[in-house]
Amino acid sequence: MSDYRSVLFLIADDWSRIAKCYGDNFVQTPNIDRLAEQGVVFDYAFCTSPSCAVSRACILTGQHSHTHGQYGHCHGIHGFRTHDHMQSIPKILKMKGFATGCIGKKHVEPPSVYPFDYEPSVNSRSPEDISDSTGQFLANAKDQPFYLHIGSGYPHRSGKSYGNEKIYAGIQPIGYDPDLVPVPNFLPDNPNTRADLSEYYESISRWDQVVGSVLNVLKKSGRASETLVFVTTDHAMPFPGAKASSFDSGHHCPLVVYSPIQQNRGIHNQALVNWVDYCPTILDWCGVSYPENALPLAGRSFLPILDDNSLPIGNSEWEETYYSHCFHEVTNYYPYRVLRGRRYKYVRNLAHSLETPLPSDLFRSITWTAVRDENIDQLGERTLQSFLYQSREAVFDMINDPAESKNLIAEPNLAEKIEQMRQKVIDFRHRTKDPWLEQSFQEGEINTFTS
Repeated sequence: MSDYRSVLFLIADDWSRIAKCYGDNFVQTPNIDRLAEQGVVFDYAFCTSPSCAVSRACILTGQHSHTHGQYGHCHGIHGFRTHDHMQSIPKILKMKGFATGCIGKKHVEPPSVYPFDYEPSVNSRSPEDISDSTGQFLANAKDQPFYLHIGSGYPHRSGKSYGNEKIYAGIQPIGYDPDLVPVPNFLPDNPNTRADLSEYYESISRWDQVVGSVLNVLKKSGRASETLVFVTTDHAMPFPGAKASSFDSGHHCPLVVYSPIQQNRGIHNQALVNWVDYCPTILDWCGVSYPENALPLAGRSFLPILDDNSLPIGNSEWEETYYSHCFHEVTNYYPYRVLRGRRYKYVRNLAHSLETPLPSDLFRSITWTAVRDENIDQLGERTLQSFLYQSREAVFDMINDPAESKNLIAEPNLAEKIEQMRQKVIDFRHRTKDPWLEQSFQEGEINTFTS
C-alpha cells in the first residue's frame, strides 16, 4: 500500500436500497454485491435531502441544505447556488495537493466552491465512457493522492420512462417482467406501476454495470490498496411518496463502503449515518483537517466505527440523525425538518398548509398519471389524502409502521418523547443556522430569533 490516501466516490441518481446485499433477490446487482462482500453495508444510511442537486451539495460541503444555500436545483430556471463562503471536499483537498475529478453528473454550483481539476464530457449512462475517463484521470494523477467523484445518470428517469431503449457502450440489458416485480408498500399495485418499476429495476442493473466497469479500472491501475471506495446515491427512488418527500422511502438509502485496511469484511453496520457525514469521513481518511475558520461541519466521521457491527454502536451516539429539505425544483416548495431515531421519527412540516408538490418527472410518470386518471385513492399502505395533505407535525413508529401510514402525534403515551424530539429539532435548527426559524418565530413556535 502506498503512503497516499485516495477516495473513489460512486454516486447513483435516485437509487433505493435495491440490491442483493440489502435483501433484494429480484434485481441483479452483482458488482455492488461483490464489493459489499469485501466491505461494509450500512443498513441505516439516510440522505439529508431527497433532491438531486441539494443532496450532492450536502455530500460535498458537509452541511444541511438550509445552511449551504443550494436549496434546490442549480440548473436552468431553478438557479439555486451554494453560498460562496462554503467549503467543500474538492476545494479543501485540492489545496492540499490532491488531484480532484468529477466524471458524469455533478449538479452543484458554483465552480468556485466545487473546483474540480478534471471534468470531462461523458455520457453518464455509458460504462465505457465513464471507465475510459476514469483510466485517464488515474493516469494523470499517478503521482498524487486523489478524490474522484463519479456521478451516473442511472437510475434517474429519462424521457417518458428511463431511457432504457438506448443501449450505451458497455451496457448489457437484463429485462424484468412487470408481472413479477415487487411493488413497494407505498405504491398502488396496478399494471402501470408495475411497468414503471420494471424499467426502474432495469436501470438499477445498468447502474451496477457502471460500478463494475469503474472498479475494474481502479483495480488495474494498482491503486485500490490506497483507495476508500463509496457506492451510494443522492436519494431514493423516483416515485411519488419517495423522492422529494419526508418519508423514509425517499430518505433511507444504500451505502456500501470498502476500506483497504478494515478488519471485518462483509458486515452490516447499524449506525444511523447521514450524508453530511461524508465530508468529515473523507477528510479523516485523507488525513486532512477541516479549515479552522470555516463554519463547523454538521456531521462527523464514521471512519472510527466503519467495521463495527455491534448494536448499539459506541455509546449510543449513532442512534439518531436529522433531515432537512426546502425545495426540489423551484416550483416544488415544501420545507420540512426531521429527527430520525432508530424507532421513532418526528417530522415538522414547515409548509403544511400547501398541497404536497411533485417533481415534474414524477408528475408525468405513468405511475402518477394512473393515480390521476383512474382516481386511485390508496397508495399502498398510505392514503392519497394523507400524502397530498400532510400534518404540521407527525410522529411515526418506524418499527411497527415502516410505511409511515399512522401519525402518532396525538398519542398520550408518547407525549414526553414527542416533546423531547420537538425540542431537539428546534435545537438542531438553531445550531445549523436555519433561516426558516424566522417563520417559526412569527408563528410563535420559538420565542426569539435573530437572523
